[in-house]
Amino acid sequence: MPFETTAGAATFLAGRALLGGVFAYLGVSNLLDVRAKIAYARDTGIPLASVAVPAAFVLLVIGGLGVLTGVYPAVASLAIIAFFAGVTPAMHAFWRIEDPDERESEKTQFLLNTALLGSALVLLALGGTNWPYGL
Repeated sequence: MPFETTAGAATFLAGRALLGGVFAYLGVSNLLDVRAKIAYARDTGIPLASVAVPAAFVLLVIGGLGVLTGVYPAVASLAIIAFFAGVTPAMHAFWRIEDPDERESEKTQFLLNTALLGSALVLLALGGTNWPYGL
């Protein structure tokens, strides 16, 4: 197990802090600008954007804080997975875009989100273990 050594536990904590901290920050910063995010989602065709958008950002905050602190890591991972599984294909549907530059930009965002979804799946796999340095 990677947490059996102090170095492994410290490395995992650093990764959790970076990943969870960024997720929580993004969720909070998007909530602070939620009206603009709702308008953009409406323009993209998201149904019930006024409910879906804030709910999605709350998932990101909860997930980020859970990963950061190690509190309920499986629940935190599931919150992040739900966020990326919903947001990525809905908001970064590059296959629908005709402009080549815009298509490439959205494809990059889609792939970045897919990688972050993968990181949340890895955390979920570890969610049943005892995370070192958790609260």
